[in-house]
Amino acid sequence: MTTDEVRIEPGDPADPAFARLHEALDRELGELYPADSIYSVEPDKLDAPGCCLLLGRTADGQAVACGALRRLSDDQAEIKRMYVVPKYRGQALGRRILEGLEARAAAFGYRSLRLETGERQPAAIGLYRSFGYVQIPCYNEYAYDPHSLCFEKKLETDGG
Repeated sequence: MTTDEVRIEPGDPADPAFARLHEALDRELGELYPADSIYSVEPDKLDAPGCCLLLGRTADGQAVACGALRRLSDDQAEIKRMYVVPKYRGQALGRRILEGLEARAAAFGYRSLRLETGERQPAAIGLYRSFGYVQIPCYNEYAYDPHSLCFEKKLETDGG
């Protein structure tokens, strides 16, 4: 299957397909990090104003990728739950999800995006850096986690 056969679309945080991806991500992270270094998000937090969930679905409707925006403030959001099923990696699905999240963040009026990833995830780190995210001091719940790396990107706005 090629990446063109996977469509990126808005998702419902209550969708069982997202729950499966969410659990798969937590299992994978559990192989890399201690439990207190895994930062999930309650699905209902993604169903609030200024938040969104994107799912990558195959032609037969199977969810194989996800990513979400969580509002941090009026002008800043956080990228959460970026995940691609291992079988579908290497097909630019993460890039497509990230592009979609950035477009939605700009439409919501956010001026910057932040994210946290782990030090043992070089592919994720490379993806974020390739999109112009720069490493920043860890913030909020990640501030004292030795495994966390945090990044930020200023978004282009129509007003400059």
